[in-house]
Amino acid sequence: MKTALLASYSKDEDLKRLGKLLIENGWTLLGSAGTAKFLMDNTVPCRDVAGIVGPPILGHRVVTLAREVYAGLLSATEDDDKEIRQLGIARIDLVYVTLYPLEATIADPASTQEDVIEKTDIGGPTLLRAAAKGRRLTLSSPDQIDMLESWIKAGSPESEREAFVTHLAAAAERRVADYVAASASYWESKR
Repeated sequence: MKTALLASYSKDEDLKRLGKLLIENGWTLLGSAGTAKFLMDNTVPCRDVAGIVGPPILGHRVVTLAREVYAGLLSATEDDDKEIRQLGIARIDLVYVTLYPLEATIADPASTQEDVIEKTDIGGPTLLRAAAKGRRLTLSSPDQIDMLESWIKAGSPESEREAFVTHLAAAAERRVADYVAASASYWESKR
């Protein structure tokens, strides 16, 4: 059974649709605290990742930043898979992340530096980069759900997997790069 980790700032119809799509196609769902609660409240079975890594700490600033998550995303060889199984760590085959609204916060003239710090996502970009590096299905935008649905409905053809994974990885890396660039530009303007 394949496992997906969903960590979405946006608790919306796209998240619910993705969760249902994955469940209907035999996936197991893990979610960050708020994402798992949203899905469960909408009758989509989802296990809170806290059951694996412990509850969120530091005012919910540390949720998915845990070796169990990253080992599940970065295992690449048969030896890696054997090691994570021995450690009781599940392989994670898909990640869906929508990031904290940093760009919108920066664009709001009423935002303070503290607001910008609060809306600077660390776990989300890290999840996206690890999933891309681990060659997992890496969804960084709700716009990609239609592509995933088409691929799944076509039987998840292995012959198309590498191109699909590469397309998603490139989009995730671009999303993270743009996000970090916005943050860098903001802080450079404060020097």
